[in-house]
Amino acid sequence: MGNLKRLNSFFGTLLVQGLTFSLGVGLVFGTAFGTASSAFAGGMFYKTHFTTSAKKPVHNLTDSKLLYYGGPVISNVKVYAVYWGASVDAGLQKNIGGFYKAVSNSTHMDWLTEYNTGINAVDGRKGTAQTIGRGTYGGDYLITPAVTKTDLNDTDIQAELVNQITNKVLPAPDENSLYMIYFPAGVSITIENQTSCSTFCAYHNGFASSKFGSVFYGVIPDLQSGGCNFGCALAGDSFQANTIISSHEFFEAVSDPFPTPGNQPAYPQAWNTSDGQEIGDLCASSSGQLTTASDTFMIQGEWDNASNSCVTGPYQTK
Repeated sequence: MGNLKRLNSFFGTLLVQGLTFSLGVGLVFGTAFGTASSAFAGGMFYKTHFTTSAKKPVHNLTDSKLLYYGGPVISNVKVYAVYWGASVDAGLQKNIGGFYKAVSNSTHMDWLTEYNTGINAVDGRKGTAQTIGRGTYGGDYLITPAVTKTDLNDTDIQAELVNQITNKVLPAPDENSLYMIYFPAGVSITIENQTSCSTFCAYHNGFASSKFGSVFYGVIPDLQSGGCNFGCALAGDSFQANTIISSHEFFEAVSDPFPTPGNQPAYPQAWNTSDGQEIGDLCASSSGQLTTASDTFMIQGEWDNASNSCVTGPYQTK
């Protein structure tokens, strides 16, 4: 199903200072939902983990290195923004397409060639010989889900994707397609016993459809409501929260479209640390900017093996 993607805690100071990123969301969420532990090894979720049990170990960034486990990457991503019904935030529907158009065709994508797959995997298997390059924005799509309940499971989302593709509401996928799905307020999503706006802010996943082959997607709940409003969103700027969190999921989907469970990565995963962290998990306390001729978007930093650090740009579309 999916390896846990952790939201390393950083929104606490941000809630006070606006755009100053530092550690703290665990404490912020902790006051509302219980005792918050430190972030720990993960993969699929962008989250903070809340627990009253013993804390799990924090990944040591000084020992970090993304390793290749033999799975595919997305070479030239074609990203689609998908709105789960007409009630998805109108401002997000108006603006998120501009973000994806910019980020998919930016210098940030040029940098990702570091994670090409013309190498052997850690288990010796031959790599997929892919090169990561710039992509495109495929447009936005408003769907009317056949699934009308407001308490969703990830399997409901997968089934709805297949349904919408079958009915030609959504374009059929190929190896480069990525559906980034945005949900309205009042919709709760559960996966691997984790619940949106309670234990995670977003995630990405992939599955094999008998009809359409590989289907890659991201799930972003409404960030202005419920626990997400308190623990995932920027004070007064939900759109910047959406671009930061969306960039986290976007780049992890490109570099590891098939996350797998737990903290022991294996094929068909692509790029992970030995304990299951993905390219964005290591850098959830960092931020940067992506600029176009007319806009500036906030993005999250991503891990760079070459410098053994988080890189934040600035990046441009040119």
